[in-house]
Amino acid sequence: MESWLPWCWAQAGPLSPPSRLRASQLLCLLLVPWTLQLAGGQSVIHTGLPIVVSLANTAISFSCRITYQYTPQFKDFTVTYFHVDLHGQKSSEEKTNCRPSQGTENQTFILDCQIMPRLPDSSATGTYYCCVHWPGSMVQGNGTFILVRDMGYQQPPPSSQKALLFGFTGLLTALSILITALLLWKKVQVEHTVTWPHHSHHGPGEASRVQGLPLPRGHPGLWGGHITPRTGIPWGSLTRA
Repeated sequence: MESWLPWCWAQAGPLSPPSRLRASQLLCLLLVPWTLQLAGGQSVIHTGLPIVVSLANTAISFSCRITYQYTPQFKDFTVTYFHVDLHGQKSSEEKTNCRPSQGTENQTFILDCQIMPRLPDSSATGTYYCCVHWPGSMVQGNGTFILVRDMGYQQPPPSSQKALLFGFTGLLTALSILITALLLWKKVQVEHTVTWPHHSHHGPGEASRVQGLPLPRGHPGLWGGHITPRTGIPWGSLTRA
C-alpha cells in the first residue's frame, strides 16, 4: 500500500506554503497518515495551528506528532526541521532536541515533539517542516506556516516624552493666561458702560423719576436742551422740586 506514495507526491509537485497548496497536495496530506497507519508504517503530523505570527528573535514553537511501530527497525531516529521561504527556496535542515522514548515492543508508539526554530528576521517567513530520519527512510510533516515580523510596537524614547510633556504644559499655561485676561477685560468694559434713556421714549411724567440722576459733565439735558418737551418747564426747576 505504500508504493503509491512517491507517485502521489510526484504528481502533487514541489512543496508550497499553506496559502498555495493545490487540491492534489491537500489530498496527499490527508491520505498519507491514514495510509501509513494502515500499513503499519510511520507518520509525522503537525498538530498545532497551521499559521503562526511571531516577532523576529522571539521564542516560538510548533508541534509534530510522530507515530511509528516500536520495533528494532524504527525505535532509533533523529528529528530535524527546515523551511521553504516565500520564494520557494529550501533551507538546510537543523537538528532538534527531540529524542526517541521508551515504548512497548511491536506496539504503535506516539511521540509529540516541540520544535523551536530560529527566526532572525522577516526573511525567515515561510513554511516549516519537521522531518524524522530512520535508518534507510525519512518521513516529513505537513508543515506550519510562520509569518515573521521584524518589530512590533516600540515605546518612544524618554527624551521625546519629556518634550511632549513640557510642550503640553506650556500650551495649557498660555491658554489659562489668555482666558484670564479676556475675562478681566470684559469685566472692565461692563463697569464703564452707562445706559441713558432716549428722549423719544420719555414723557413729562417720567422726568420727575430722573431728578436724582447725576448728569455727565457738560451734558445740556436729557432731551438735548434746558426745556423739557410738552410741559415747557425748565430742567432746573424739575431738579429743584
